[in-house]
Amino acid sequence: MKDVEAFPGHIACDGASKSEVVVPILFNGDELVAIIDIDCAELAGFDEVDQSKLEELAVLLAKSCDWPEIDWVGKVEEGIKKL
Repeated sequence: MKDVEAFPGHIACDGASKSEVVVPILFNGDELVAIIDIDCAELAGFDEVDQSKLEELAVLLAKSCDWPEIDWVGKVEEGIKKL
């Protein structure tokens, strides 16, 4: 995202954030287990090369980490019940 202020509803982790890159880490190709989320204090702080290299990193992390089998739907339902 070249300009986070141009995206309605964006929630910045840091008030100084001007741009952001977000890459999902997918276990077994389709199960979201983590997210790489990097902010930058400059507009257009990331380019296509940054995005591509972070996507490569996400694949390496997905393959090399010991991700537990997690029932995400059950976790969400459990959280809703606590409300």
